[in-house]
Amino acid sequence: MTILLAMAIGMPCLAQMKMGLVKDEDGYTNIRKGPGTKYEIVDQVPDGMFINFTPAVNGWCKVYTTYTGTDEQDFRGYMAANKIVVPPRVGEWKEVAMVKDEDGYTNIRKGPGTKFAIVDRVLDGSCILISGDYDAKWYKIYTQRGKLRGYISANKVMRIDSPSF
Repeated sequence: MTILLAMAIGMPCLAQMKMGLVKDEDGYTNIRKGPGTKYEIVDQVPDGMFINFTPAVNGWCKVYTTYTGTDEQDFRGYMAANKIVVPPRVGEWKEVAMVKDEDGYTNIRKGPGTKFAIVDRVLDGSCILISGDYDAKWYKIYTQRGKLRGYISANKVMRIDSPSF
C-alpha cells in the first residue's frame, strides 16, 4: 500500500499535465536532473519542439516525453518554466505542421509568393503553427505567441497531428 501511495504522489495526473512548445530563443533548452541550474543537464530539447509539463513550482516544471504513443508519459527532468510557451488560440492559426526542406531551412515571406521579400527562415524539422492555405500553395505561419510571422510555401510543410493545448 505504501508503494502505491508513493507512486501516486510521484506521478502526475494526466489532467494537470499540459502540452507546450519549447520557446524560440537560443536553439535549445536544457532539461536538468533537479529544479534549478545547480543540477546537472540530462538532456536538451530543440526550440519549437513539443513538451508535456506539469504546473511550475518555484519557476521549474517537471517535463515528460511526448513521443511514447500512449497515455503513460516518461519523466525526463526539470525545465525552467519561462522556457515553455503554451500558444494561445488567438489569430487564425489552426494546426501544427513540420518544415521539410532538404536545403536545411525554408524562407518565410512577407506575402504568399516568391515575389515577396524574405522576412525570416525556419529550420528543417521545426514545428510551426499554420492557418489554412492561401491559394492552396501558401500557409500563413504564426509565432508561438499567435502573431502572424509571414507566409511559407505549402510544398515545404508536412501537416502533422495537432496536439490540443
